[in-house]
Amino acid sequence: MTELDNPLVALNDVLDVTQAIARERELTKQLSIIAQAARKMASAEACCVYLLDKTHRFLVPATRIGELIDHSKINLANISVTNIKATDLVEIVVYCAITGQLVNVENIYKYTGFNFQEFYLNDQITGLRTQSLLALPLADREGGCAGVLTLFNHKLHEKDGIKGFPLDLENLMRGVAAIAAISISNSLLFNEKQLLLKQQEELNASLIVENQQLKGRIYKTLQLDKIIGRGPAMEKVFGLIDKVASSTATIFLTGETGTGKELFAATIHENSPVREGKFVAQNCAAFPPDLLESEMFGYKKGAFSGANTDKKGLVEEAHLGTLFLDEIGEMPLPLQSKVLRVLQEGEVRPLGSNQTIKVQVRIIAATNRSLVDMVKEGTFREDLYYRLNVFPIALPSLRERKHDIPALTHYFIDKYAKQYGKKIKQLEPKVLDTFQTYSFPGNVRELQNIVERAVILMGEGNVFSYDILPQELKEKVEPGGEGDAITMNSSSLKDMVGHYEATVIKSKLKENHGNQSFTARQLGVSRRALVDKISRYNLRG
Repeated sequence: MTELDNPLVALNDVLDVTQAIARERELTKQLSIIAQAARKMASAEACCVYLLDKTHRFLVPATRIGELIDHSKINLANISVTNIKATDLVEIVVYCAITGQLVNVENIYKYTGFNFQEFYLNDQITGLRTQSLLALPLADREGGCAGVLTLFNHKLHEKDGIKGFPLDLENLMRGVAAIAAISISNSLLFNEKQLLLKQQEELNASLIVENQQLKGRIYKTLQLDKIIGRGPAMEKVFGLIDKVASSTATIFLTGETGTGKELFAATIHENSPVREGKFVAQNCAAFPPDLLESEMFGYKKGAFSGANTDKKGLVEEAHLGTLFLDEIGEMPLPLQSKVLRVLQEGEVRPLGSNQTIKVQVRIIAATNRSLVDMVKEGTFREDLYYRLNVFPIALPSLRERKHDIPALTHYFIDKYAKQYGKKIKQLEPKVLDTFQTYSFPGNVRELQNIVERAVILMGEGNVFSYDILPQELKEKVEPGGEGDAITMNSSSLKDMVGHYEATVIKSKLKENHGNQSFTARQLGVSRRALVDKISRYNLRG
C-alpha cells in the first residue's frame, strides 16, 4: 500500500515534515528536511530545491539529494530569470518560477517542450538515466515565487522500474511545496531580522565606546564657516552633523549632483574626533577600475609593469583620519569587497603583497544614485550597502533652500571678483529675482558656474547686471518661457501655490494696465506687499 492509496499515511507524513521544519531555524537544514520529505512522499530517486537569490536575478540550486544530481562531478549552474520573454521559457525551472505552473514530464528523452540538455549531460557523467520529472513552484506570501522544487524518477519498487509521476500525486506535492514556501519565506525574514539586529548591536556597542572616549572633549561647537546656508533644510542637516560629530561612525551622504557632498564631508571631518588626521577624498568615477584599485589600496614594487617603487594607497594615507569616497555607486564590484574588508576588519592589502596592513580610518561615502536599486540589480553589494548606510544624511537641493540663494550669490560674486580683479559695486535686484525663480538642476555648483562666468563677462560699469546672465537661463524663467515666472519643475505645495499667486497677479495687472495701486485694492493687499510679490515672481515689465 502506498501513500496515495492511504490518505492517512500521507497526512501523517505532511504533519511530520511540518513539525520538523518548524523546529529548525537554519535555512540549509530546513531545505534538507524539505528535500528528504518530498523525495520520500513522491517516491522519487532525487530532489533539488532552487531558490531565488536576493537580487531576484537567478535561481540558485540551494540543496540536492540523490545520485542523479548529487555527484562530485556535477555542477548545477545558477539559472537567470531576468529579461525572459514568453518564447524563451525553455528552462523548466524558469517556466515554473515565472508562470507559477506545475510541470509533470513522463520521459525527458521523448519530451521536446523544454531544454533538458543539462540533465542529459549529468546522465553521461553519472552513468545513470534521468527519465521522469516533476517541478513545482514555491509561491511566497505576495504571490510571487521563492523558488522551485524539482523531483526526478518516480519509482515505488525496484521491480516496477522508473515511471512517470502519477497525476493523483500532484495535489499532495502541491501541499508540500506550499508548506515549504511558507517555511523558506519565514526563515529568510528571520535571518534578515537577525542580521539587522546584529548590525544594530554592533553600532550601539561602537557608539558606547566612542562616547566614553569623548566625554572630556572640549571641541563642542560645530565649525560650519565654510558652509553657507541657515534655512530650515540646512538646519536639519546641521542637526544631524551635530549628533554624529562626536563619533567616528560611517556616514552616507546622498543628494543630487552639485549639492556640495565633498564640502559637507570635509566639514564633518573637521568637527570629528579624527580632525587631527588627514582628510583624503577620492572620486570613484574618476579612474578606470585597475587604476582605482592601485590608487586606493597601494602596491608593492614589481606588482605590475611600471611599479618601480612601493606606493601607499589612499586608505593607508587616511589612517587615523577620514577617507571620503565620492560616487561610491561607480565603484566596480571587486573593489567593493575590498572596501567591505576595510570596514569590517580594519585592514588593507596592497597589490602584489601577501601581508595585510591594519588601518583605523573613518569612511564617509557619497552618491547621487539609488544604491537600493543597484543592490536589486546586482551591481552593488548588499552587505557593503548596509555597512555604509550606518548614518545617512540627505543633502537638500538648491530648490529646497531658495532662501540661501542671495547669500550664496554674494559669496560667489566676492570670491570671483577677487580672483579676476573686478570691482563690483552693485548687484541688480532682477538677478536675484531670476535666481529665486530658476530651478537650478545643477544645484549650488551650477549657481557657482553662472556667477563665475558672469563676473568674467562684466564690463567697466562695475554692475552685476541681468544682461550678462546666460540666455538659456533667462529663457527658462521669463514670463511665457519654461516655468512662466516660477519653476514648474518643483511639485511642492508651496511652489504650486506661488505659481498660482503669480498667475493671478499677472492677470490683474494686465487688466488694470499695470496700475499697481488699483490692483492691490482689488486683491485686498497693501501696495507694498504687491510690489514685493511682483519682485519675487519677476513680473516687472
